[in-house]
Amino acid sequence: MASKTHIFNNGPDESVMHPAGRTLLRTWERVRGENNAPRRSNLTMRDLADILPWVCVLHRDPDQFAYTWRLAGTAVCETWGKSLTGQLAFMDWPSFDRETIVRGLDTVVGMKQPCVGRFLARSFGGREVGFEFAAVPVIANDGESVHAMATFATFRDQRDVTGDPLVDFEIRRIRILWSDYLPGTPAFTAPACGNNDVRRINSSFLRVIDGGKA
Repeated sequence: MASKTHIFNNGPDESVMHPAGRTLLRTWERVRGENNAPRRSNLTMRDLADILPWVCVLHRDPDQFAYTWRLAGTAVCETWGKSLTGQLAFMDWPSFDRETIVRGLDTVVGMKQPCVGRFLARSFGGREVGFEFAAVPVIANDGESVHAMATFATFRDQRDVTGDPLVDFEIRRIRILWSDYLPGTPAFTAPACGNNDVRRINSSFLRVIDGGKA
């Protein structure tokens, strides 16, 4: 198997099942209009009022392969079991899973294409939490930087978890939603990984194709 593969899927956004992710994607599409990404200030509290506790904003760290939680909604922090705002994101994830989600978000901020996926988290006390995330590109207030605005939502409410933070994470599915035709090779390149890792995330939700976008 090649050490690098491109992961993408051009399927419809019906794969996003959680209402929070659907609301974010539909609002983003409406607000951006003919632009490839809207300004963050144009996505108002009123637009996102119903999902605001699940909304986060992530900023690409320029000095390391990581993102920072610029803003993390209260429901996300309560489910995670700790405050996330201002912290580096995904740094305690296994290397394959961390690199996979970071490269997915790099397509969001680098090519301004939405990304959706799912991951399983486990807590110190043994509980399991399934998350679905949807991320879209937004232009920061400086007019130049691109942030990933995302929802990290659960299908079963597990916010009452004081003292039992999430400590283990496992990517299950990830998909780039190509909102515009983009010729050439996608920017999202998965890290080198073993066959077990490929089987773990490969499903009808995505395709793994060597070489680039057909």
